[in-house]
Amino acid sequence: MIGAAGYVDRFSSSEDTFPTNYTLHVDVSRFVTSRMAIRGGLVGTTSVGAEEDLPAGPGASALYALVGGLYYFTPRSMASLYAGGEYWAQLTQRAASDAGVVVGTVGAQGLVSSRASLFIEGGYGVGLTRGDEGELRSRIVGRAGVRLRF
Repeated sequence: MIGAAGYVDRFSSSEDTFPTNYTLHVDVSRFVTSRMAIRGGLVGTTSVGAEEDLPAGPGASALYALVGGLYYFTPRSMASLYAGGEYWAQLTQRAASDAGVVVGTVGAQGLVSSRASLFIEGGYGVGLTRGDEGELRSRIVGRAGVRLRF
């Protein structure tokens, strides 16, 4: 399946304020069993409310690569709930010590035709690198889009 989505992404920590990111997401999924799929993709972000001194790191407009796995609870039905996890790596505007983000995902996907489906999903993630003050950085993601089956 190939998916495309637009969504809002918010990175936060107790010590810093980051801008809200508007995002375009493209992914490719491949079922490896009847219920489990692996997914990879690219995410491009642009920021609104960014300060000019954010040239790199979390919250900066950037390109990300993602890889992960999903478990579909009822994959052969008209609609299915799914859950999984992903690893996000920032490819551009990356801070020197950035180790990426691990994101847990839950969603629902429903067929609109034999080849197309709509999906909505949300996720919560934690940065693998702590902030300047040792604080934990978290990421909240919500997206909606379409997936085409080939």
